[in-house]
Amino acid sequence: MISAVLMFVLAAEPQPGLAVMDFATEGAPPEIGAATAGLVAHELERLQLFHVTTAETTRVILGVERQRQLMGCETCSGASLSELTTFEYLITGKLTRSGNPKDANYNLLLTLLKTGSASPLSSVRVQARGEEKLLQEVPNATLKLVGKLLDGRRGALVVSSSETGAAVKIDDTQVGTTPLQARVPVAAGPHLLSVEKEGFTQVQKEVRISADQVTDEFVRLVPSPDMAEAYEARASRTRAIAWVATGVAVAGVAAFVTGNVVATSSYGDVGNPKSFAYHRNQLAMGIEQSGEVNHRSEAGRLKAEIELMQTVSWIGVGAAAAGGIAATVLFIVGDPPGKYEAYRGKTGVVMQLSPTPGGAVLTGSF
Repeated sequence: MISAVLMFVLAAEPQPGLAVMDFATEGAPPEIGAATAGLVAHELERLQLFHVTTAETTRVILGVERQRQLMGCETCSGASLSELTTFEYLITGKLTRSGNPKDANYNLLLTLLKTGSASPLSSVRVQARGEEKLLQEVPNATLKLVGKLLDGRRGALVVSSSETGAAVKIDDTQVGTTPLQARVPVAAGPHLLSVEKEGFTQVQKEVRISADQVTDEFVRLVPSPDMAEAYEARASRTRAIAWVATGVAVAGVAAFVTGNVVATSSYGDVGNPKSFAYHRNQLAMGIEQSGEVNHRSEAGRLKAEIELMQTVSWIGVGAAAAGGIAATVLFIVGDPPGKYEAYRGKTGVVMQLSPTPGGAVLTGSF
């Protein structure tokens, strides 16, 4: 049965054979070594790019072959031993443990070899504290180990995020920051995508890359309550300053208009006895005094008033320009408040009135 299944897999799609040997252990329980080797084989099988054979599978096949030989079944249908155990690559491992067994340090060395060659194609070392951490690191290390074998089959990954400036890592290697300006070429198979930014919860997810295809991933980063609180406080201050600048711009425009209106009214025309133009015209005709009105003093007073209003107008223009530019920049560049309102830590006083047999009890929390 086992040989028939394996023969079907080989016939369906020729794939390079890869054998995961039993891992040597030093100070570590053999069952941990076996579990680690099994996890490596499982991760390789998920790639669907290799015909993976484990040491346990080889032992089972050898048992089947031995039974077939003992039964004298030389012509029985099924794959031969050489067909089922042929492989081009080997993965070996050595697992060592040191320290207290309850809080041990594990050191795993994975090595990829090509059959018939003594030189390793690649090797990866994993150091972890505790069995759980070790098993968490093994899948990622396995992908790194066979990375060279996957280079011939590549796809592309496009990553976008709800935040700009977030570091994008593929298999613990940073490839850029969001937004990525181009597609990232990646070997086919599963990869660990990590997107992280200070003040936000790190997002890790597995992405499966198909050969000659583009995979698009969107990652939403969630801010920490402290970061959300700081952002909202900063954004609120910036927006308040923007509104103040807007008010300054409006006041500047009002000053400009008012100054011009008053200056124009004070200048007037020669027919208005209360205007500067009238008194200047009287002085031009040689008339210094008309009853109780001294044309020279009135002309001087109105001239000073006109110059003051002109100065107010120019100040208004400057204030309007400065306020308008500042408000525009702050509204456009400044962070909008309310973006992370939902992620802020809720604080405040909560009061509750609870009935009791003798009346009621008022409780509160803050």
